[in-house]
Amino acid sequence: MRNHLKNLIFKAMMAFIVVIGFGSCDGEVDLNPLTEETSELVLKDAQGFRQFAARIYAGFAVSGQQGPAGNPDISGIDEGFSNYLRQFWMHQELTTDEAIIAWNDGTIHDLNDHVWTPANEFVRAMYDRFFFQIVISNQFITQANAKIGGFSSQDQVEVQKLLSEVRFLRALSYWHAIDLYGNVPFVTDEQEVGAFLPEQGTRTQIYDYIVGELKAIEGEMAAPRQNEYGRADQGAAWMLLAKLYLNSEVYTGQARYSEALTELNKVVNAGYSLHDNYDELFMADNDSNGAQNEVIYTVPFDGLSTQGFGGMTFLIHAPVGGDQSPANFGINGGWAG
Repeated sequence: MRNHLKNLIFKAMMAFIVVIGFGSCDGEVDLNPLTEETSELVLKDAQGFRQFAARIYAGFAVSGQQGPAGNPDISGIDEGFSNYLRQFWMHQELTTDEAIIAWNDGTIHDLNDHVWTPANEFVRAMYDRFFFQIVISNQFITQANAKIGGFSSQDQVEVQKLLSEVRFLRALSYWHAIDLYGNVPFVTDEQEVGAFLPEQGTRTQIYDYIVGELKAIEGEMAAPRQNEYGRADQGAAWMLLAKLYLNSEVYTGQARYSEALTELNKVVNAGYSLHDNYDELFMADNDSNGAQNEVIYTVPFDGLSTQGFGGMTFLIHAPVGGDQSPANFGINGGWAG
């Protein structure tokens, strides 16, 4: 998989190009960009960086530039299968006794049977997803650090906050990567894209990096529950730190349970509250019906902006089949998986 990363970096860079509208030189040096939306025009203020950050956030929910319509972020697998959260759920649940999928999609049964290899298309797709997110996050950070000094003071404040959020998102994907794969290629915004193939980092090395990143950005992030819905804040950073510390003995050989308790106490005292109607946690309006008060960090899905075959669409539709009534689950049909 290490050699595969070069192609993945190229793919992620292509997504970055789509976001900010670079033109192609097509082998010549005097051609004008194919679009007027160059990086210098788009990333000229906080609004441009908000749009770029939105694409990174969306990477957890969408499969490509235009939904499942043949323009995917990653290749080598059916686009509908390639969604980040769909893949992550499968790798976390199908490899245990908590879930099984009866479909015969590709090599999916290898996950249930514990016989997966690097050649498994789902294992590869999850790996690709992680590094797609990491690479475009690196590009955001590089561009923001280069341009923020020329912005107004108000825009600097906003871009700095976005920077901390994107660093959180990068840390989140790196945590997922070391949790599932152990030692993985390690690349940050300090390395130029395409200049080299990243060296493999140890699980402990990357664990220490993630912890350091989260500590560094903690003071720059919005206070708990004070950011826009769907954007990360200090509560999300504390919770991720707690999960890292809880698993520290597995990742590094050193237990850090007291540090985990410290971070968890921060979350407990941050004003979150359990919603009194459990069913409403899973309603389409759970961003505004009171259920949002117990959410620390979420990947938003709706029926308009995040259409696809992953995320909540997958989790809600896939289990419904047989004599189950789809209407009881608020849907018009199940996938019988």
